Amino acid sequence: MSIYDIYNHKLIEFISEKKCDLSNSNLSNIDENIFIFTHLEVVDLSENFLVKISENIQKLINLKSLILSDNKIENLPNSIGNLTQLENLYLAGNNLSELPKDIIQLQNLKWLSLIDNEKLILTDKQKMWLKSLEEKGCKVLI
Repeated sequence: MSIYDIYNHKLIEFISEKKCDLSNSNLSNIDENIFIFTHLEVVDLSENFLVKISENIQKLINLKSLILSDNKIENLPNSIGNLTQLENLYLAGNNLSELPKDIIQLQNLKWLSLIDNEKLILTDKQKMWLKSLEEKGCKVLI
């Protein structure tokens, strides 16, 4: 996609300097063009109808806050573990039954919300990871 195409794409309406807010937009999937905006630090996709998140989420290398609360997400891509700058991850109110194994690579989290994922089962490694995050001052909500 050319720079001309980017600035004329409908996504540009929802993107400010470092934030993309597509919350409460009745989305059932994510426009893959969002992953071109690698400068983004905050992406809010809460209160939609998303079932899955693309592996391309890893292209948002500057992401500090990812808000996916109140969707219908059943699983997350393993590539989410590559978002090493991530400080806030909101996953509350989804249909998660497990977390990807590489999520434990997220060591800079300050806030992690997993509440209202009633089927969620954590591995022993993930439980240890959560305990480690809490010891570093991360607010973990399960």
